[in-house]
Amino acid sequence: MTSTSSPSQTQLRGIAAAPGQVAAPAWRWDEPRVLESAADLTGETGINRLHIAIREVKGALATKASGLESSGAVAEAGILQAQALMLDDPALLDGASSLIRKGRPADAAVGETMAPFAEMLRASDDEVFRARAADVEDVVEQVRRALHGVSDMPPPPAKPSIVVARDLAPSQTAGLDRTLVVGFATEQGTATAHTAILARALGLPAVVGIAGLVDAVADGQVILLDGDRGTLVIDPPAEALAHVAGPMRLVADAAPAVTTDGRRIEVGCNAANLEDAHRGAAAGADGIGLLRSEFLFLGSDRLPTEAQQVAMLEQVMAAMAPRPVILRTLDVGADKPLPALPQPVEANPALGVRGLRLQLLRRPELLMDQLRAALRIATRHPLRLMFPMVSTIDEVHQVKRLLEKARLELNASPRMEVGIMVEVPSAAVTADALAKEVDFFSLGTNDLTQYLFAADRTNPDLAALADSLHPALLRLIDHVVRSAHRKHRWVGVCGEMASDLRAVPLLIGLGVDELSVHPPMVARIKATVRGLDVGECARVATAALRLDSGAAVRRLVEHSVSKT
Repeated sequence: MTSTSSPSQTQLRGIAAAPGQVAAPAWRWDEPRVLESAADLTGETGINRLHIAIREVKGALATKASGLESSGAVAEAGILQAQALMLDDPALLDGASSLIRKGRPADAAVGETMAPFAEMLRASDDEVFRARAADVEDVVEQVRRALHGVSDMPPPPAKPSIVVARDLAPSQTAGLDRTLVVGFATEQGTATAHTAILARALGLPAVVGIAGLVDAVADGQVILLDGDRGTLVIDPPAEALAHVAGPMRLVADAAPAVTTDGRRIEVGCNAANLEDAHRGAAAGADGIGLLRSEFLFLGSDRLPTEAQQVAMLEQVMAAMAPRPVILRTLDVGADKPLPALPQPVEANPALGVRGLRLQLLRRPELLMDQLRAALRIATRHPLRLMFPMVSTIDEVHQVKRLLEKARLELNASPRMEVGIMVEVPSAAVTADALAKEVDFFSLGTNDLTQYLFAADRTNPDLAALADSLHPALLRLIDHVVRSAHRKHRWVGVCGEMASDLRAVPLLIGLGVDELSVHPPMVARIKATVRGLDVGECARVATAALRLDSGAAVRRLVEHSVSKT
């Protein structure tokens, strides 16, 4: 989606893939090209060349994975390690060798051998599986380039720049020189693809799925990339550049975030693994506002035992000690597949059996394991428990009965705060009743926004509709916070909205008590909070509730907050 803001600037819209804002010259990515198949890629010579190429690619992947691990992105390094495992699969070498002996050149044989695997993934109804086809194709292209002696990466830019490309493979993203690449934008890709996951781990702002991008941007042209909103502005005005915070880097800030008039805002971090917990602690997070328990279930075709969950949670708590951690129970389903927990295909998985629904309807024993593990941890550590995808008060009653059952089984009654994600509009609307049943709310603004506007957040054509600064969402947040505070409950925000520097004054003005963000954003959000006055934020938030569009809210915030 493209909109022209003035005769000299153009705004392109895509999918927000990695948070942060940055302005720099565009560096048009020239994809490394291989030549036509050569004669020496056939027969036994071709097979020998294939062996050599595979060794070269595995070595390059190992180097890039090591670089990710050294920067703290241990879990993300597994993406490249998984690619290396593909190269160890006998099906690749045997299949390609068979074709080479039949006269096919090695580069073509590799592609033909792997094509069925990529097609199988691409034909899936699940977006995550479709995105994984890119990993197979990435491996093929790496081997083909090695066979022809072509580098994976073009010559780097002469100065810090923003990559503009049709697409970037995961291995290419991991190989970017972050002293010269400060962000990237692509025509293809999704927010769930491994390229986007790597961008977030590397702290590179990224926007993907921008139609017509490459033809619209000239090499060296100044662009403003906003990985929070999913936009790219060509030739931005000077006043827009003045507000650019720049790419994210992990900065330590252990001091509390206190507004100018003395109100403390808790700034926690979101975590998807143990490494995120370490990064959050290093950044000075006040705790973990969202620990995605899915990491306990990844990497195996078997579900973890209760004891295994306890052991991993102990490590997370130790990393954050003595700060609190909010554990969200398993949030998977047909739209978020888990190898150890296969689910039937659903016509509309985002509205299907996922989150708490899955555990209550199909796998209560799985939920019981998590509840017992959480209770065991809570006897020694400040663990809080949170349930995802709550729609009705009856669901809360059901899960509280199971929690009481788990307490009796363990004969343990630690004081453990229990809360829910508010990400379904029905939960937001009935927040007054739900506040009687739980200790806190955490607003999952990503899903709450897409459900409120019935707009898929991964669809770039609907990005303008699913606007987290629209007054409709702000009014819903206002209702949730007021309902919670009347019952003396606290409210946090763990969605991307908490990392949006324009949204922070509004959230504070609406009375939100806690913000949970990506570890590299902790210091930036704390600094933003310290420059705000709660009374002025409340005045701006009240005015925003009366407006009629997200654009109007942004103008209000930019005009008002700049004067505070």
